[in-house]
Amino acid sequence: MGFFEKIRGFFRKEEPETEYYGEFLEDEDIPEVKDLKRSEIDMSDRTLRERYVRNLCDQMAECTNEIEDASKEYRYVTDYLKDCELIDSIPEEGESRLISAAENVIHLLKENESHTGRLGKISEAKYEEMQAIAPDMPKVLDNMREHEEYKELVRDDLRRLEGEKVTRQFALREERVRQISCRNIAMITIFAMTFLILILLILQYMFDMNVLPGIIAAAALGAIALTVSFSTFITARSVERRTRNQLNQVIAKQNTVKIRFVNTENLIEYEYAKYHVHSSDELAHYWRLYQEEKKERDLIRRMSSDLSAAEERYRKELINANVNYPTLWIHQAEAVLDRREMVELRHELVARRQGLRKRIDYNTENRDAAKREVEALVAKYPNYAHEILDIVSTYE
Repeated sequence: MGFFEKIRGFFRKEEPETEYYGEFLEDEDIPEVKDLKRSEIDMSDRTLRERYVRNLCDQMAECTNEIEDASKEYRYVTDYLKDCELIDSIPEEGESRLISAAENVIHLLKENESHTGRLGKISEAKYEEMQAIAPDMPKVLDNMREHEEYKELVRDDLRRLEGEKVTRQFALREERVRQISCRNIAMITIFAMTFLILILLILQYMFDMNVLPGIIAAAALGAIALTVSFSTFITARSVERRTRNQLNQVIAKQNTVKIRFVNTENLIEYEYAKYHVHSSDELAHYWRLYQEEKKERDLIRRMSSDLSAAEERYRKELINANVNYPTLWIHQAEAVLDRREMVELRHELVARRQGLRKRIDYNTENRDAAKREVEALVAKYPNYAHEILDIVSTYE
C-alpha cells in the first residue's frame, strides 16, 4: 500500500464490524465445517499459502480414510442383508432341512441350559450378541474406549480453538476501534489547530499583536499530534492484518478438528448401535458376564457332543444355501425359525447401513469441497500451481 493510500485509508470513516464470538461445543451440537474465506488470506505469503493448502489436504485425507473404513463395513452389512434374502428364498426342501437343523441346535442348547442353575447372569440375546463378537474381543472394547477418549480430546481441542478464535476476534475489534479513535483524534487536532491559528490571525489584525510564535507553536503541536495519530493508525492496521491472518489459521484448524469430531462421534454412535450398549463400560460389563457364562456353558457342552454335531449340520445347510456368513448365522437360528425375528434383524441392518451411508456422504461432501478448493487455487494462481501440486502429491 502506497503512502497516499495509507493517508486516504487513515481518514476513511469505518464502523467496527459486529463479530460473532461463538459458543463452546455442547454434546448435542453437530459442528459444521465453516468455509474459510480465501479472499482474507494473503496468498502471496508462502507460509500462509502452504498452511492453507496443507489444511485442505489434511481435510481430504481425513475424509478419505473415513470413507474407506465406512465403505468396508457397509459392504459387510450389505452382504449380511443378502444372507437374509437368501435364507428367505431357499426352496421348500432345503428350507425344511435348514429349519430342522436350526430347531435341533436350539433344542440342544435349551436342554443343556436346563442342567445347571448357575446360568442366567446374562440374557440369552445378549449372550448370543457377545458370542458373535467374541473373536474380536477385547480389541472391540479397547477400540471403543480409545474412540471415547479420543472424542474427549478432540472436544477439548475444539474448546481451545474456540477460545483462541474468540480472543482473535476481540483483538481484531480492538484494533478497528483503535484506528477509528486515531482518525477521530486527527480530525479534532486539525479542527483545533485551524481554529487556534484563525483566532491568532484575528488578534494580529485587530490588535496588531505579534502572534507568529503562537502560530508556530500551534502548528508544531498539531504536527506532533497528527504524526502520533498517523503512526498509531498504521501500527493498528498492521496488527489488524496480522490478527486476521491468525484468525483464519484458527478457523482452518477448527474445520479439520470439527470433521474429526463428527467422524469420531458418528463412529462411536455406530459402535453403540452395533453392540447395543451406551458406553464402553457397559460393554465391558456384558463381556465379563459373558465370560463367566461361557465358562459354565463349556462345562455343559463337554457333556454332550450332540450340540457340536447339530451346529455342524446347521452350518452345512447354510453353506448349501450360499450364505456369506454361515458361522455367524449359527447364532441367529431364532431368526431362521421366527419371521418376526428375521424382520427385526433386517430392520437393524438397514438402520446400520443408513448410518454408514450418512458417514460416507458427510465425508464425501467435505472431501470434494476441499478438492474443488485446491483445483480452484491451481486455476486462479497458476504461478503457484506447481508448488500447490507438490504439496498435494505428498499426501497421495
